[in-house]
Amino acid sequence: MKRLIAVLITMLHLASAQAGMLHYAEGFNHHSALLDETRQYSVYLPDDYEQKPDQHFPVLYLLDGEKFLIEVAGITQALRAGLNPAIPSLIIVAVHNRDRMRDYTPSHTMVLPNGEPAGAGYAKTGGGPAFMQYLTRELRPLIEGRYRTASPALLVGHSLGGLLALDTVARDAGQFQGYLSVDASLWFDYPANYQRIERALTHPLKHASSLFIAVANNPYTPGFGRSEFHRDHLRQFARSVAAQPGQNLHVTSRYFEEEDHHSVYHLAVYQGLQWLFRGYRLDLTPGVFTRQAVIARYDALNRQLGSELKPERENLMDIRDKAKRWPQMQFSPAEADALLEHYYGQ
Repeated sequence: MKRLIAVLITMLHLASAQAGMLHYAEGFNHHSALLDETRQYSVYLPDDYEQKPDQHFPVLYLLDGEKFLIEVAGITQALRAGLNPAIPSLIIVAVHNRDRMRDYTPSHTMVLPNGEPAGAGYAKTGGGPAFMQYLTRELRPLIEGRYRTASPALLVGHSLGGLLALDTVARDAGQFQGYLSVDASLWFDYPANYQRIERALTHPLKHASSLFIAVANNPYTPGFGRSEFHRDHLRQFARSVAAQPGQNLHVTSRYFEEEDHHSVYHLAVYQGLQWLFRGYRLDLTPGVFTRQAVIARYDALNRQLGSELKPERENLMDIRDKAKRWPQMQFSPAEADALLEHYYGQ
């Protein structure tokens, strides 16, 4: 009897805990006329979305969203923690998978990078351009009609999704302002995609784009098995593009020697978002935190991302109050007041 009572109490506690769990996102189904199929996506709203009804928010479109949404939401929360956030609040649109080999590949091939036949799994490759038409012409208008969105729009992809992100920059349609390409499968349809994308990214672009390329220490390549083909070719591509980027392309690359194809994701997204929004976090160094310096940093950031970002009112007020209470921080509350006046008229 005692054991039965204990089990019942435990079940009641679990039921109570489940009832109080946070729901991080809302899921949706809709029919895509362009793809002629039902698609799924989920939307994560930042904590302050409801608290700031007059504010509009940048949007991060997340490929493989059903797999990575909770992780990326956690990363954005971590980057916003504390007195001085590194990134703005983001709406995350998690785009769910149906067929990665179809939707994330920019060209059709039936050949592996070693020259051998690829097999039946490659029969529908090459649907990347159609999928991006769906994302930009159908899904994005749904999001922008339902939520308060603002520039920049970001695209984050891993593996084949990273390849699709590179291909989207290369096609230069101006759909996104920032891209994170995480260990892209640039071995796919090699060398055609490699050469085409490299050529596009080292020539002038019509639209300003910021691109973060993450490369893992991955010793495996489809077709070759255990091989450094994928790693070495992606590293060479990243070095080439970063050394001679085309006009309007802001790009950097990082090699994560201690991470493989899967473990690299968290660090790459964390550091990639930091890099895309560099300048958003206020530099509180004594003598550097000035009205002129902050305005210059935000002007540069907004030119790069096609945005209208500004320091957050609450953070400027916190910084001002802490500077008053703690003179040892060695910067003037008057600078925070000047920024509040410049951006918010107060």
